Parts: sequence; C-alpha cells; structure tokens
Amino acid sequence: MIIPSIDIEGGRAVKRVKGQRGIYIYMGDPVELAHKFRRAPLVHIVDLDGAEAGGPVNTAVIGEVSRILEGRCQLGGGLRSAEAVEAALYLCRYAVVGSLPFRNWPLFAQIAGKHRERLAVSLDYRAGKILIGGWREEAMSLDAAVELLSRAGPYAAVIVTAVEVEGTGGGVRAEVDVRTLRRLAPRVYYAGGVKNCHDVEQALRLGFDGVIVGYALYAGDLSQCIDW
Repeated sequence: MIIPSIDIEGGRAVKRVKGQRGIYIYMGDPVELAHKFRRAPLVHIVDLDGAEAGGPVNTAVIGEVSRILEGRCQLGGGLRSAEAVEAALYLCRYAVVGSLPFRNWPLFAQIAGKHRERLAVSLDYRAGKILIGGWREEAMSLDAAVELLSRAGPYAAVIVTAVEVEGTGGGVRAEVDVRTLRRLAPRVYYAGGVKNCHDVEQALRLGFDGVIVGYALYAGDLSQCIDW
C-alpha cells in the first residue's frame, strides 16, 4: 500500500527536510491535496504544529481534509492526552501516537486498552534512537521502545520513520527487523527517504506492508506504482 502524507504547518501543507521547520521542498493547500488523494485507501495526516506544541493545533483544516477523505485517514502530531486521541479518532479512522508512550506510559496503556484497534504507534528514529517532542528530543533505543510497546499491544499498525532521510529522497534506511514488529501490530508501515518505485519495492522486500510517502509525491516519481 502506498499511503500519501499531508503534513500541516500553519494551515499549509508542507514537506520539511528531516523534520526541520523552515526547510521545505513543498508548500501548498492541504484541501487541494485531499482532493488529489481522495481515491487513496488511506491518507497519513500530521499536525506538525501539534507535534511541537504537545496538543492539536490545525484542527479546522484537518477537519476539512478528513471530510473530503470521508475519514479514510490516520492522524498524528501532539496526541499526548486522552482528549487529543479521542479528537483524532473523531476525525480519522486511526490515531497515531509517537511521544506519548515514552512520556507517560500509564496514560498510554490506559488509552491503548480502550482504543488499540484504532491506534497506530509511531517509531521515529535516528541512529538507533527514538525521537519525540516533534523530533527534538531523544527517548530510548529503538530496541527498548519495541520492548516497551509490546506490553500494551497489539495495535492497529506500527509506523517506522527514518528521520535522517525524511524529506530528502535519500532511499530506504530501515534500522529494524520487520519481523520483530509483528508482535506489536499486524500492519507495519515505513516512512522516510522514499523517492521512486524502486524504493517502494525495496521496502516491500524488507517485509513492510506499505510505505508512507511525501517527498516522492512532490519531487520524486511514483507514476509507475500508484493506482489511485
């Protein structure tokens, strides 16, 4: 599955390079992108401002995007409270959490107990370390994170993001054995560095069920492998 990503900052759709504010390869209208991607089976939405603020920010435009997509989306960015997760699940089919398990495990475990079938966990890493707080802080090793998350699964999906190549088209950099993630969720998605269909095929060969793409939609070439 090829999952398009709409990353939102200040009400605009942007694609940051390595997650850095102010360094972009794309800026546009998230509503226009929603119309463009409306035939995709699933769209990945990130509230970038929310990820940095620790709570939802771009809710109005995300609501409009979700309406166009008829809820076929997964939403992340700043979901660090039960209320924020509930709000995300009101807008989209799945809620994506990244920082919460590593900041407040008891709260995360409580939320997982209620919503695990609609909860995706995101492992955003660089040099083997999990990044949290809008990718500005290190939490723990990737292996330790997988072990921690196994205590409250299974979840709907796991997303692994190679931050070092995010927004660069630098190719797939998977630092994890997909087989170890199967105990966390039945679906495992990859993000980061995907530029073309060759990269998509590489991710599939590694065992991922799908790829989340942003750079490849704006500066790469997926024309031969997109069917929506």
